[in-house]
This record gives sequence, C-alpha cells and structure tokens, in this order.
Amino acid sequence: MMRNMEFLLVLFICPIIVIVASIIGIFLFKKWFVIPLLTFIVFTILTFTIFNESFFIWVVVYTILSIIVSLMMKFIWTL
Repeated sequence: MMRNMEFLLVLFICPIIVIVASIIGIFLFKKWFVIPLLTFIVFTILTFTIFNESFFIWVVVYTILSIIVSLMMKFIWTL
C-alpha cells in the first residue's frame, strides 16, 4: 500500500504541484528562473530529509519540467 502512495506522489502529485507553482510563480515574480530554482532547492532538501539519494533523478526531472512550464508561460505572458 505504501509503495502505491510513493508511486502516485512521484508520478502525479509532485508534477502537478510543480506545474501549478511554475504558472503562479511566473505571474508573482515576473522572472522565469525563480520557481525552477526554488523547485531544485526544495526537492533537493526533500531528497536528503524524506526520500533517499535515488530520488535525485526526480529532482532533475521536476526542475526541467519547471523550466519548460516557466518558459512557456513567459512566452505566453509576453504575447
């Protein structure tokens, strides 16, 4: 049961949180790099406090996802 919750957290809940935070962050800070940087810092801290070192690949994936969403929103914002 706990394995399924970790699976849902990594593949669905965290990416949704990253996407929503990236969209809101571009409107709040007006800079595309703030939320990806915060995403990297927060998930790196979570890697060593809650998860283990194998979670770091997901830190990279979530950071890249945040960069993509932030740049897309910046592009849309400037239209």
